[in-house]
Amino acid sequence: MDVGSVLGKVGRAVVGVGRLVHAVVTAPTTGTEYDAQRRIDTLAEKIGSEVPEELRDRAWGLVLDALYWVPQEIEQLVEAHQEADDEETGDPSATY
Repeated sequence: MDVGSVLGKVGRAVVGVGRLVHAVVTAPTTGTEYDAQRRIDTLAEKIGSEVPEELRDRAWGLVLDALYWVPQEIEQLVEAHQEADDEETGDPSATY
């Protein structure tokens, strides 16, 4: 067996694994509205029961900071989806 062909096969396998890892790492988390509501309710309970009164505004500030970029990320998600749909349907208006 030729060393070059073996290295080529190994290289292709490594690239395939790399693509898979990249796809898994960059894949968005999925959830439902119920999941989000439950998470918010859990945070509200935690802040209400575990955070001292004088720190609650700061704790909610942390929640707000974490949510700051969410609307922009949602817009990007929708735009990427629309662009993918336009490419699949061959919509010429998507290129202008």
